[in-house]
Amino acid sequence: MKVKNLKGSTFDIREAVLCYQYSERIKSELIIAGKILQVLNELKNDQLFGAEKVMSAFLDALTAEIEIAYNVTRLRSFRETSLEITEVQGSIGLHEYSKANSILSEALSLTTTYSHKATELLIEKGCL
Repeated sequence: MKVKNLKGSTFDIREAVLCYQYSERIKSELIIAGKILQVLNELKNDQLFGAEKVMSAFLDALTAEIEIAYNVTRLRSFRETSLEITEVQGSIGLHEYSKANSILSEALSLTTTYSHKATELLIEKGCL
């Protein structure tokens, strides 16, 4: 059985498992990124500089994870999420933490929506 995804194409069970697996992992990492971003608002001078470098490294790793998900699944939502993370990095570089947080929230929402579609099919088929 196949189920419609957000773009009108369909998931089969294999695709749903892959989407679910990658989406859940990426959601977790996006939540972690948001928590780290909150700390940046509290730092100054050298601490802020170091924290921004660490955050940038984390976001680079997250982008690599998202690109792997895209290459495996070919789901456009992963590509869109990757582009949003690039925007987050730009906002952090400009010290626009509120904007970066807003973009992270959008990325999390997009990933959650796609994960939900996969989860629905897996529950229906008794896989979850």
